[in-house]
Amino acid sequence: MRIAYLCADFGVKPMGRSGASAHLQETVRALRALGHTVEVYSASPDCDTPEAPAQGIHYVGLQGSAADVTRLLREEHAGLPDHLSREWQRLLYAEYCQQALRQPLEAFEPDVIYERYSLFSYGGLELARRFDIPHILEVNAPLSYEAATYRELVLRETAEALEQSILTRTDGLIVVSHALADFARGLGVPDERIMVLPNGVDPEQFSPEVPGADIRERYGLSDRKVIGFVGTLKPWHDLDTLARAVDKLAARDPGIHLLVVGDGPGRERLSGLDDTRMTCTGAVAYEEVPRFMAAMDVIVVPYGKDGDAYFSPLKLFEAMAMAKPVVGARMGEVAHTLADGTTGLLYEPGDADDMAAKIHTAIDGPGGPRALGDAARRAVLGERTWEHNARRTAELAQTLRTPSRSRRWA
Repeated sequence: MRIAYLCADFGVKPMGRSGASAHLQETVRALRALGHTVEVYSASPDCDTPEAPAQGIHYVGLQGSAADVTRLLREEHAGLPDHLSREWQRLLYAEYCQQALRQPLEAFEPDVIYERYSLFSYGGLELARRFDIPHILEVNAPLSYEAATYRELVLRETAEALEQSILTRTDGLIVVSHALADFARGLGVPDERIMVLPNGVDPEQFSPEVPGADIRERYGLSDRKVIGFVGTLKPWHDLDTLARAVDKLAARDPGIHLLVVGDGPGRERLSGLDDTRMTCTGAVAYEEVPRFMAAMDVIVVPYGKDGDAYFSPLKLFEAMAMAKPVVGARMGEVAHTLADGTTGLLYEPGDADDMAAKIHTAIDGPGGPRALGDAARRAVLGERTWEHNARRTAELAQTLRTPSRSRRWA
């Protein structure tokens, strides 16, 4: 099958280091491994670093008059919120990409357009309709709500109306959590058009065979009980409760140490822990993450009691694949994934005492970390790999290819 993968999000680099970039890379890699031909069309340049562009990735950024209009709007309305110019840019791109991608798609002759949903992005759906091929939309968050809640959204009514239109008109909707499936139903998407497909993992890359001794030695953790957190330090990660739980544990056991792998605006929320109890590495390259996870004795997936439940954290599945005991918040896809006491331990969101108790059990409990970790990896190998997700995606695409659509490029 020939798949055109469209990502119209200016913030997602196809070869970048963010969780969104990792999702894109792994989805494409798994589809190609199954024998499908995938070409990626991106609004963002390829990489975070000046590497050579990866094969099969095409940068389709705003150029010519469309880029000029974005600049002119920003200059003319300099007194308006800065975020407004970025919203205009996204709207312009939805129109621009329909023209910019027409010739490349005619040359590629895709069987389906697979799009990672981004705010205001209706161009992929319009292209699919123009070429009479199926459109599959992957949704990782209710973006209008998320932007308005955690960042800024000036054109909220427009964004929400477009979001409903795009989600209800796509041929197949892939969502990463059960909460997002409920969100889609609330917008009017029928059940038969929704597929719940949580994030996955490459069990060979994230393997218990990966060594972590060098990381422990590098940061002076060889004789410590290492509690790990991996991810961007965003508001929805309940770092306050994590810091309090670690503080409680360290007061009783001086060998406790928190290893934070990642960076972001929430770093200051860990400021209550001094250097004797916490190490922050900052962001690391995605390919290096398994070695850092290997250095951890237990990995925590923290979310607050007032947080949202639509997420599907990559690091949850990666930690499980590493056969690490996971302590996660009892909410959303975390609670849906972890069998409490079997493949991980769940704590009540926002409860530092409960989190501390579960971390202690994971490290020093009767069964120790081994049993939890082994069961977690077995669970991941069943239905939480990128290969499994790619197979389900390809099956969906095949069901959407009607005879007339199958002959589109004949």
